[in-house]
Amino acid sequence: MFGGSWLSLRLRAAPGSAVALAALVLVTAFLAAALPRAVDRYEDSALRHAVAGAAPRDHGVSLADDFRTAGDATGGDPLAPAALDRVEQDFRALLRPPLRLAPGGVVQGIRSGAEAEVPDKELPRTSEHAPGADLVAQAGLADHARVVAGRLPRPETGDTAALSFEGAVTEKTAQVLHLKVGQTIHLQKFGATPLTVRISGILAPTDPRAGFWTMDDDLLAPLVSFPPHAMIDPPKTYWHFTVLVDGTAARSIPLLGTGAALYWHHPLDTSRLTAHDVPALRAELASLGNGPLATRLAQSTGSSSLHAVAGIATVLAAFGADRDAAHPLVLIAAVGVGTTALAVLLMAAGLAADRRRREVALLRSRGGSLAGIFRRLLAESAAAALPAGAAGTALALLALPTARYGLALALGAAVTAAGALAMPLRATLAVRRPRPAEREDLVAAKPSRRRLVLELTVAVLVAAAVAALRRRGTADGSDPFLAAAPVLVAVAAALVLLRVYPLPLRHLARPAARLRGAVTHLGLARAGRAPSGGQLPLLAMLVALTVASFGGSVLAGIGHGRDRAAAMTVGADARVDSVFPLDPALPGQVAKVPGIGDHVSVRVEPHAANQDIPQNFELLVVDDPAAYARITRAAGMPAFPLDALGPGAAAGAHGPLPAVVSPRIAELLAGRRTPLATDVGNSDIRPVATLTSTPAAAEGDFVIVSARQLHAQHPQLGALTPYGGPTTVLADAAPGQHIDAAALRRVAARAATPAAVLLRSEQRAALTDSPLQHGTRTLYLAAVAAGAGYSALALLLSLMAAAPGRTALLARLRTMGLTRRQSRRLVLLEMLPQVLLAAAGGVLVGLAVIPLLRPGVDLAALAFGTGAGSATVTPPSTLAVTLRADPWSLALPSTGLLLLACAVLLAQVWAGARRHESTELRAGDRTT
Repeated sequence: MFGGSWLSLRLRAAPGSAVALAALVLVTAFLAAALPRAVDRYEDSALRHAVAGAAPRDHGVSLADDFRTAGDATGGDPLAPAALDRVEQDFRALLRPPLRLAPGGVVQGIRSGAEAEVPDKELPRTSEHAPGADLVAQAGLADHARVVAGRLPRPETGDTAALSFEGAVTEKTAQVLHLKVGQTIHLQKFGATPLTVRISGILAPTDPRAGFWTMDDDLLAPLVSFPPHAMIDPPKTYWHFTVLVDGTAARSIPLLGTGAALYWHHPLDTSRLTAHDVPALRAELASLGNGPLATRLAQSTGSSSLHAVAGIATVLAAFGADRDAAHPLVLIAAVGVGTTALAVLLMAAGLAADRRRREVALLRSRGGSLAGIFRRLLAESAAAALPAGAAGTALALLALPTARYGLALALGAAVTAAGALAMPLRATLAVRRPRPAEREDLVAAKPSRRRLVLELTVAVLVAAAVAALRRRGTADGSDPFLAAAPVLVAVAAALVLLRVYPLPLRHLARPAARLRGAVTHLGLARAGRAPSGGQLPLLAMLVALTVASFGGSVLAGIGHGRDRAAAMTVGADARVDSVFPLDPALPGQVAKVPGIGDHVSVRVEPHAANQDIPQNFELLVVDDPAAYARITRAAGMPAFPLDALGPGAAAGAHGPLPAVVSPRIAELLAGRRTPLATDVGNSDIRPVATLTSTPAAAEGDFVIVSARQLHAQHPQLGALTPYGGPTTVLADAAPGQHIDAAALRRVAARAATPAAVLLRSEQRAALTDSPLQHGTRTLYLAAVAAGAGYSALALLLSLMAAAPGRTALLARLRTMGLTRRQSRRLVLLEMLPQVLLAAAGGVLVGLAVIPLLRPGVDLAALAFGTGAGSATVTPPSTLAVTLRADPWSLALPSTGLLLLACAVLLAQVWAGARRHESTELRAGDRTT
């Protein structure tokens, strides 16, 4: 009875069901196994990109030591090349994975402890300050440079430090400082006698991008430096350059009296660096910096001052913070699409079990045991599910190669097990107790106590998840309970809708029965006779629509946050700024730039906290309050109260100036008259209105007054540009036009006062996705698309399950004179109420999820990043980036489901009408 012949017979009898199950399990197993591997891939790529984009010293770990103490702790000459090699060997002996160094990438050497002066008169100078130089003895010079002129420095012989030795400079240094082969320069700092260095050669790097030349920024070319100076003195500049000497000459470096700095720079092997290694790598770096590894390094080298500097630790910390911020949203998407997929799997299993119910009941009535029936059905479903699940998992492993595969295998196995067990369990439990066949109509069925308990349990879980998410936020990205909050809200909404759905059908059925035609009454009656246990299609569709709308709200929130950040940074479509008063002709020239519409000049005066206003703030002196109000409105900021500073504002020659202030300043002033020192003279101000933000001040507290009113009190200095002239011009684009950025920069460059130009469009373009943000966004969109696909599949399964009975019904009615138009109307009235319920419920749940979860979802890290350099535009600290309703993500999926349902139903009517009624009636008899 349970042999292979039965399995072969069943598979040949119903190949379509086996192929459909195999396809569903294959796709689901592939998606489940692909998810963790896709996360690993984009996180690994983002980590390597972050490391590659960091400064050269932030690519790995550096060792540093000071000759003053190293000489006492290390035997022999601590500045000899062999001593540096011994330290390098001891350091590498301590390292363990995941801390892996790039092979052959170490840059080690000795540098003078402080810059020495080069008093030679023949060297060019940028001021009266003498040039400065460092002596560097870096290992491997011959391997990383080619000789352009002369030769490499000759090794020094003898055991004592020499006052004269050879050195080399790079080609760029020789060009700038006019150095030639054979020329002699002198270096002096605190030593009694200057060191004499003879230029033996001029070198060119074989690879200027190699770490040998980029670890320090003064090796390739000289730098312009600034010596310390008093604040009242103008800064002076001088040339700083580096002289490369042989390692044997390093013993002469301490004669400058500045000691010597020993260094070893080690770039990490990024080809094997993965994101899941970051926690362990950070722990190793911490131990190496100030932990057990640091102690062992000091003991093995004998130097108490030798210490490690992990520049890459900053990069890893920023990457970890960004990844932690992205994890909650990825987990929300994964839970949502996983729930939808599980609902579709269970739904497919339920439909298959319903088709086999008579067969299984017959086996049970003839003495078949539950275990035997379960084994027979399990063998049948496993024959299709196991190969498909294995193929889907293997395909994911091959298509997305990563270092880890444990979670992918576990998820693929879970999907395979669900696909194999769902139908046997459902069919076996259905015949566990014999019961008479009866119809369970949706309208007539009365909810059981078990259902009531289940609904109350779900309600409690939903309330707990929403409350926890609102209180704790998304800081804990590994908490699946919080990630399930949108899904739980969708499940609760599905239960509520299923409770409410029968009510309108009951109320509509009675008046429809009194209509002249029978189609409307029959359609509504058929809708009410849907099985009461068919909740899974609605659940799958609602969860998918909720995940799609939530994803749209996430992306809309990120986009809106970036738009607001760019607007608050610039304050208008364009901004011309200077720390000094602008050229008086500049505002008029800016107005003539193509594309410029409204523009306003503002003087910005920083003020430190004082006894009158104990808070740092900026005084904004606005030339034209009306234009400033229009620019404020165009920037999307709180409306500027024009009446407060307009012509109707009372301000006598010596009375207090009406001022618009920030909330903090308003709280400090409490409406009282307060003295204020301005560049044109002292005046009193009186707060008349409050604004949370304003275009001219991107962040911080502010006081806004009218330039006309202020200058009326101080006409003499107010008319002078240095005291009353504007420092900022804000401009908006003319309607339907774009500002000519190149022309605006040319105007600013020609002005007598140096000015910087900012454009909102450029600031917004700079706020693009980092690799980690792009990977998270792509994965989220893929999850939303997969959820939408599963929801469409759930709809198709529900429509196809009722297709045989619907086709037989239409065939019977056509024999009674039902027209094709009436057939289409009948099937739409029968099925569209359920689809409309899912579509409307998806929109309503999507709208409800946003205010419910908004307080607990912070999208700032996804919008701007958390680490240094994550974004080129620094967003204001007062800017909150959170969920925002997206009409497209709310309307599009629901509309798509409606259109798909209509298309499938009309296609079924068309196909049924082309077949002969006798055939359909016989098919209906067999499927009834």
